[in-house]
Amino acid sequence: MQWLAIAKKDLRVMIKDPGAVVVLFMLPLMLMTIMSFALMPVFQGGDEGTIILPVVDNDKSEDSMKFIDSLESTEGIEVLVGDEAVTESVVREQVSGGEYPYALVIQEDFGNKIDSGKDLEIISYEDPAQANMSSIINRAIEGVSQAFEVEYIVSRMVDEQVSDINQMFTEEIEEVELAYENQIETITEQANIKDPINEVSATTDESNSPDLGNMKEELVETAKSSFDNPSITIETFSATENERVERPNAFEQNVPGYTVMYAFFIIMFAGRSFINERNDGTFRRILAAPVDKWQLFMGKMIPNYIIGIIQVVVLFGFGNIVFDMSLGSSFLGLLIVTLSLVWSSSCLGMLIAATFKTDSQISGWSVLLALTLAALGGTMVPLFIMPEIMQNIALITPHAWALTGYQNLLVRGLGFQDVLLHSMVLGAFGLFFLIISLWRMNFDK
Repeated sequence: MQWLAIAKKDLRVMIKDPGAVVVLFMLPLMLMTIMSFALMPVFQGGDEGTIILPVVDNDKSEDSMKFIDSLESTEGIEVLVGDEAVTESVVREQVSGGEYPYALVIQEDFGNKIDSGKDLEIISYEDPAQANMSSIINRAIEGVSQAFEVEYIVSRMVDEQVSDINQMFTEEIEEVELAYENQIETITEQANIKDPINEVSATTDESNSPDLGNMKEELVETAKSSFDNPSITIETFSATENERVERPNAFEQNVPGYTVMYAFFIIMFAGRSFINERNDGTFRRILAAPVDKWQLFMGKMIPNYIIGIIQVVVLFGFGNIVFDMSLGSSFLGLLIVTLSLVWSSSCLGMLIAATFKTDSQISGWSVLLALTLAALGGTMVPLFIMPEIMQNIALITPHAWALTGYQNLLVRGLGFQDVLLHSMVLGAFGLFFLIISLWRMNFDK
């Protein structure tokens, strides 16, 4: 039974290996939990899956309120109508800040135009970084608008037909009265003659009776025309640029997310670099020379920082050259976010190196931290899909701040001043990691 003894020995070794325990058990448990909570609104439905739609009603007519009621009856959409203080500029600011993906503004002449059958526009603002969600809302609103328009078309046509029928019957009655007046003196003398009134009525009924088939055909044609050329149109603008929105492509959405995610994989190589030099005794030989420990620390950190910057440049350059991905409107903003991101990831790598002492520990915990923080920070699942509590938790990760900064530049079209806060927060993350790593670092062991 030597095979059994060998198997027991390998099991004991594997169980005692912290890296194996982390990768095999803790990592899948963490990702399974985070991803399940993050995607809960997608699968759960109900209130958790409801999209909030801010609406500004500048018309405040009976027709505009009826239109809002139609929106509220749409499954999956919760209409948020503010008071008079909630203006178009307020909801636009809320959308540009990512609080809502989409907002609707009903113009002042909505009621008059819908009643008279004139063309009208409804203004909407969307957050380009949440284009997928905005597209769903926009299609739902277009469906409601078309149904609303057809309802008014049918109502107008029915009113016109009723008016025509009333006019027709009025004319018939007048003809009958006239026939009575003309024939009343002779009707008693000509008792054997057919009733002239019936002749008049029969002739009138045959010539003036409502053509129901033609009415139905006209109604169908008008309804079809309204679907092909709707009089109610949704004019969509970017909440950040006040221009007609151009939806970001898949690369502008995904390249920043995966760049942020893989920028933190440098922590594994930083940790292994320390382990190898510590095990080889290189640290002791270097420290025997007149070299300060902090200089050794910075010398080990700078290569990781440089490699991290090159990694981001390569990924963004690949997306720009091969897939024609936009790099935004501010090169300086892109530069400062990149430098701050790599600073944060490099400092986290130094913290990993200072905390764990074996190659297996570094491998396991590096993968755990990189993937867990990536999932929490919105690089695997967009933040706007997550429940509100998950969006708040994401703010404790550098990933969320870096990703939002890149989206502000590449997708929302914002400038340098709009990513200063994100860069400062990333710098603070890095400083925190650096202080802890300096405190825990031991070059001799």
